[in-house]
Amino acid sequence: MAHEFVYPGSDLDRGRNLIALLGTYWARTYTARDQLLSYTTATALTVAQTHRNLLEVVAALSRYDTPLFHRELLLPIVLRSSQMNTVVTNIAKFDNVDMSFDQSVVFDAPVNSDVCAFPLPSNLTNVGHIFNKITFPTVALLPGIDFRIDTVRNALIFAANPFENPGIISRQVIIDGQPDEELTLWGFCGDYDYNYVFNQFAYAVGINLKTSQGYKDLMNAVFDSLIDGGASAKNLDLALAAICNIPLVADVKETVEVVRLDAYGLFIATDRNVYRFSEAAIPAVTEGQTVFGGQPLVDGFDITEFRPGNYFKELQENLPAYRPAVTDFLATHGFEYLETENANDLILDIEETCPPRKKDLPALALDNGFTASCFYGDLVFENKEVPLHVNTQHISKYTYVHFQLGGLPGDVKRFFDEVHIRGIESLQNVDECHPPVKKPGTLAHILDSRKYAETEPGPQHLPATINPLRFLIENVLRNNVFVVRITVSALGQKQLGLYNIRHLRQLLPPQTAMIVVFELTAKPDIVSAAQRVTEYVTSFVGMEPVNDEIPNANVQDLGATLYLISGTCQ
Repeated sequence: MAHEFVYPGSDLDRGRNLIALLGTYWARTYTARDQLLSYTTATALTVAQTHRNLLEVVAALSRYDTPLFHRELLLPIVLRSSQMNTVVTNIAKFDNVDMSFDQSVVFDAPVNSDVCAFPLPSNLTNVGHIFNKITFPTVALLPGIDFRIDTVRNALIFAANPFENPGIISRQVIIDGQPDEELTLWGFCGDYDYNYVFNQFAYAVGINLKTSQGYKDLMNAVFDSLIDGGASAKNLDLALAAICNIPLVADVKETVEVVRLDAYGLFIATDRNVYRFSEAAIPAVTEGQTVFGGQPLVDGFDITEFRPGNYFKELQENLPAYRPAVTDFLATHGFEYLETENANDLILDIEETCPPRKKDLPALALDNGFTASCFYGDLVFENKEVPLHVNTQHISKYTYVHFQLGGLPGDVKRFFDEVHIRGIESLQNVDECHPPVKKPGTLAHILDSRKYAETEPGPQHLPATINPLRFLIENVLRNNVFVVRITVSALGQKQLGLYNIRHLRQLLPPQTAMIVVFELTAKPDIVSAAQRVTEYVTSFVGMEPVNDEIPNANVQDLGATLYLISGTCQ
């Protein structure tokens, strides 16, 4: 974060003190003290700028302290009358929510408005104030009132035409043989974007984004993970917080004092810091609660890890006897439950400082990153009980089972066919001298409730229903997959863009996969009884369809032609 300007910061901001340092003659006897004061003040500004540049160089040695922007105490801003409201700086775009594209505003054309827009000086991102002179200014323009900076369109926009201000002196110039009018304003505390974060450190991890504090936080989280040898819970939370612009608790221990909505969104204040969130964010803390460093304050994102030791609720009493040690590797919310429809809960490893919370995961979709090339869509495993279909007359002579999955019908059939074929192969390739650790066989053999089975299982030996999501977690995802759920409505205004989650791939071990689930929630519409809303149910007669008869002579059936598009050798 850029350092705020403090006045007076040192003797360099006090011209009369500098004169006194020169000696009593210059301070008391010399008659042209005003001229000397102007000279010492200008020299002090140059020295102060050099000192600030030195501090930026020193800070850039650390990736934690490297500045986002370069600050100039005073900078010239040259404006030309011919550049006012040009197409480049004042063009209508659809991303401007304040514009209505009707007869007055046309897309991709200059906007006829009362404001005056000029090209923004190169790399300039912010200006504290704008004056007409360096010393003893008579015109002061305030940001947000008299001018604003649009970094998207690279425009410096004034509320009034500066060429019509009597306190600002302009001059006539000749540019490319054409007469023009020009003036020079002086910006105070201007920030320039020279890509310090990328040029100093982020280039090493391949992250190149628009300069912001979130960009810097993401870069630091990635570096911390690489130095630590892998993505820990803390670093992964910090990376997601930077991407989503959902801040976490900053200090080691804080106490929540205020939780409320104001004109700018959700406002949460502790005894140490103030945190801002979007209006739709749901608080996860209450006033008076003690929170710890890295803990989330809103329900914005959470991590569910399916790792060894995730056992179901019915085994919870004997949990300490066989549960593996809890580590900080990819584990955030301790003793969190994954609620299933039939009340069987998965126990997930999290830190004991977080309170137990229940979250529902309705479904997971596996894309082509988990399936072979012959699958053309996602396979959706829902968190609900569905019937188990049993076929004891399958052509393979083995009991064939399948259950409801979401996705293309051809993909669903191929999935169960592949599972069935590989199960048969595992039975045929059993080495009696080295028996497998897991029970071999088809899916029907694995689901068989008999301890010693000598025949193929029938419907009476298999469960009547099955939970597809639970089946997926127990048999596929539990050892090396975790799920990140992000509530889109809780994203901050300065979020980096969810596509930047791809940068987390370099933090994860090669055998670990991350599934990201985006939860889209609609804003509720509340209707109170005081509004006296009355509903009426009525019906109307529809139009009769028009019959269109086509003679048989006009219909030609050329048959179907099959082509081999692609295939996979296994």
